[in-house]
Amino acid sequence: MNRKMIMAVHMTGPIAVGALIYGMASPDVIFIKKASDFIGKTIQIPVFSADDVFLRLVRNYVPDMMWGYSLVFALFFIIGNHAADVWMVFWIAFPFSAAMEMMQKASFVPGTFDVFDIFAEFFAETAAACMIHQLYSREEF
Repeated sequence: MNRKMIMAVHMTGPIAVGALIYGMASPDVIFIKKASDFIGKTIQIPVFSADDVFLRLVRNYVPDMMWGYSLVFALFFIIGNHAADVWMVFWIAFPFSAAMEMMQKASFVPGTFDVFDIFAEFFAETAAACMIHQLYSREEF
């Protein structure tokens, strides 16, 4: 697999996983409703109950983590061209994702604000930056 393909997998795979989690755990979220409107059909995925504490944590935080992870890889793909740029990309991604959460609090963006979303995104974006640094620290992308 070449590097661009690996980057594409790291950008799209987590988004697909997050969408699947949203679709299975709570098909009434804005993302799934908009996707249904876009394709013109109702998205029907077998739904599991989010009564369990672990499943609620997965439903509430993993999709945000997947979004943050993908964001760092996408920004690195667009902006960065070698591992030295990964931390610059991280310092663009984290304030952006924190600002998106704050806009939910101010009702500029639809969604539910949760300060732990910011921590989850920070964790995922840090993991993505470390992954990029490990993958591309010896050679230019």
